[in-house]
Order: sequence, then C-alpha cells, then structure tokens
Amino acid sequence: MVVNKLLKDKYLWMIAIYMMASFFFGFMYGNGLILFLGWNLILAGIAAVLSYLFVDLRQKKKHLILTLIVLGIFILFFPNTIYVMTDFIHLENYDFFREYADIYHYEIMDWVVLMMITWGALLAAKLGISSIDRIKSHLYKPIQRYAYPLIFGLFIVSSIGIYIGRFIRLNSWNILSVFNVFPTIFEQFSFFLGFIGIYTLIHLVSYFILSESKYNGYN
Repeated sequence: MVVNKLLKDKYLWMIAIYMMASFFFGFMYGNGLILFLGWNLILAGIAAVLSYLFVDLRQKKKHLILTLIVLGIFILFFPNTIYVMTDFIHLENYDFFREYADIYHYEIMDWVVLMMITWGALLAAKLGISSIDRIKSHLYKPIQRYAYPLIFGLFIVSSIGIYIGRFIRLNSWNILSVFNVFPTIFEQFSFFLGFIGIYTLIHLVSYFILSESKYNGYN
C-alpha cells in the first residue's frame, strides 16, 4: 500500500525532523523565516507524496483519468522542491561580518538560519529529484522513450513556476490566476528569461547530482 511506502521513506521522515527543528529554532529566536521554511518543506513533501500515489495507481493499472490528474497535480507542486533554494536571498538580512572580510559578527542565530536554509534546500531538492526518478520508471510505455526530454521540459516549467512563486507570489494552487500575471512577467521579460535559464540549469545540476539511476523505492 502507498501508506506503507510513505512510512518507509527516510526523506519524508526527515521533513518531520525538519519541522520540529523549524518550530524549535523559530520560536526560540522569534524568527518568522525559520518558521516559514517548515511550510516550504511541507509543500515539497506533497510533491513526493503525489509521486508515490502516481506509482501506486500505475501499478494497479486502472483509474487512468485519476492517474493523469495526480500527475498533473504533481507537476504543479514539483516547483516547490527546488523553490527552497531561492530562500538563500534572505541571508541578505543577516550580518555575518562586523567588518568585511576579517572581523566576524558572532551571532549564532545567523548561522542557524544558514543551516536551516541549506538543510531545507538540500532535502527539498532530494525529494523532488527522487520523485522524478520514481515517476520516470513508471511512465506509460509509449512515452517512456521521451522521458529525458519530458524531464527537461518539466524543469523549464518548474523554473517558470518558481519565478511566479518568488516574484509574483502565487502558490501552486493559484494556477487559474496565472493568466492574470502575464503583463507582470513581460514588464521584466529579459530578467524573466535569464532567471528561467539559470534555474533550468540549477534543476539539471540537481538532477545529475541527486538522481539515483537505479532507484528502488517501489521495488
């Protein structure tokens, strides 16, 4: 059963540990960013859960429409797995140096924030790439040969989703509102294209580093 597979996924358990750390450090330091990072990891976890549900439906070889719906929702939530990397921009609000480059500001909370962002970004990216591995091995046979071009296309779509989430502040469930933001995108179109190129490359690098070619999560 899909529930049993979820319970055996060590990365999903790490989300639970991350959430506890997020609450602990967030309330300890009164830091809203640390608390919000926990929410970002939940969204990344949803993508992983959807990938397990997709595989479960594929293995049962029925409910075609439901399987495609789950796949579509996964595509909407997948950008959340790489989105956490954008949270490094918040480090601008923290002082690591009293005087650059040799006199440090010895404030442990700043380093806790760095730890939480790094931990969250790595964990979320691993969840996303593992989800792709899981789904790729269970794609419908007619499109199996096109797996890598489809993954590349997903990375481009995901990069667009990350742009919309970071700069236009729409969430995965606001898909119907996307058409209302097109004018905003074209206002910074050259930056938009550059950002999409950069984040597509980040997706690709993450995939080649974190992908497991012989993923056995469902065997």
